Amino acid sequence: MARSSTLLKLLLTERHLQSYPAFCREYERVARRIDAALSAGAPGREQYQRWLSGRIRTKPHPDHCRVLERMFPGRTVAELFSLPPDEDASQGSGKGNPTNRRRALKSGAALIAPFLLDKLWSEPNRMHEALDGSSVGPLRLGQLQEEAVDLGVRVVRLPPATLLDQALMRFREVRKLAARKQTLAIARELVRCSAMYATVVGEIMFNEGQFALAGHWYGIARRCADAAGDQLLSDLALAGSAYIPTYCPDPREVLHTVGPRLDGRVTPTPATAWLWGFAAKAHAMLGDRYSFERAIDRAKHVLGQSDQSLIHPGIFSFLPEKIDFYEARGWVELSQVDEASAAAERAIARYDFAETTEPALARFEQASAFVQAGEIQEGCRLATAAVLDRRTYHGVTVVARAKEFTGLIGPSAGQAASEWREVFSSLRQPQGALRGGSDE
Repeated sequence: MARSSTLLKLLLTERHLQSYPAFCREYERVARRIDAALSAGAPGREQYQRWLSGRIRTKPHPDHCRVLERMFPGRTVAELFSLPPDEDASQGSGKGNPTNRRRALKSGAALIAPFLLDKLWSEPNRMHEALDGSSVGPLRLGQLQEEAVDLGVRVVRLPPATLLDQALMRFREVRKLAARKQTLAIARELVRCSAMYATVVGEIMFNEGQFALAGHWYGIARRCADAAGDQLLSDLALAGSAYIPTYCPDPREVLHTVGPRLDGRVTPTPATAWLWGFAAKAHAMLGDRYSFERAIDRAKHVLGQSDQSLIHPGIFSFLPEKIDFYEARGWVELSQVDEASAAAERAIARYDFAETTEPALARFEQASAFVQAGEIQEGCRLATAAVLDRRTYHGVTVVARAKEFTGLIGPSAGQAASEWREVFSSLRQPQGALRGGSDE
């Protein structure tokens, strides 16, 4: 029997993109974000109709597959060109057979996910919104706050991109609630929640190498925090945005980013200690040892003077091991081997290795100190172990540091150096900042 439609058609219809012109506009927008050269490669009208009806014999061109899978994250091209689950379960009978439908649902999440996952996530949220139509209750507000805090911890313990859907969904929910009439206290807390969710999205975008989008989200996070009167969250968002020039790298822009805040009246908090840490690394990158030592000492002092209840894991705080890591990085930049090795050892001893990036980065500083001391093979062994650790996420920071380490060892010979180069060549490269239009 001829196939009447595909999952692709169903998903496009839900987004009101089923017409050929509307599809092409969306296709080109997404393609530009991947590679500008792909935006001119939309399928022809006849080919598009075959996609919708399932009248295809071979897999589409790889460029088309790449764009389609970006348009529908989490779905493969094979799923997009398959029958929707309801149709698959009832095909041949002309009606939805209950037994077939039960079998389809029993086949597991692989079948449910392509069609039902969006609704499984969105429908309860819509009910929450309906219940919160007049004013958000304290229980719901507490749930939103707790989830934001939880995401701030999980984003450093899981591959960050796996949390993007959840963070973005919650941000949208809170944004809609904040736009409605609320009591002043509730409205302030909703805006504060928005700042937290936006900071999580900024963190995810940065780790995926999407610097322009990361800056965009950190910017709105800071504005929300300022609107809510939460200086701590504002400073945390500012610190997050300092990642971008740090890894460009542009140390003068880092100082331009954090300097005005540090020049003002600063209350000791983990966030202001973090800002001093960024300043310290920037000074080291510029070869200014005096300013580096002053800034790193200031970071330690400020963290020591901070309310200890504010010091905890995750992106909404700053831990002592992070100062040790920043200090190690600075000493490596200044080629001070003994100091770098000691600071790296302190950081590694303190870090929770459940985190996906910073323990590996601290080990890179230790490896770099060995290389600078002439122990290239040991340095390569440590770097290889850091990258191959199953807990290490190969995001923009790890890949950038791996590239710098490769430059540091130069054309060195030896088995460990050869193994390192082989490992480095297998790393996925971050895609860089997205280009193109913006969404609502």
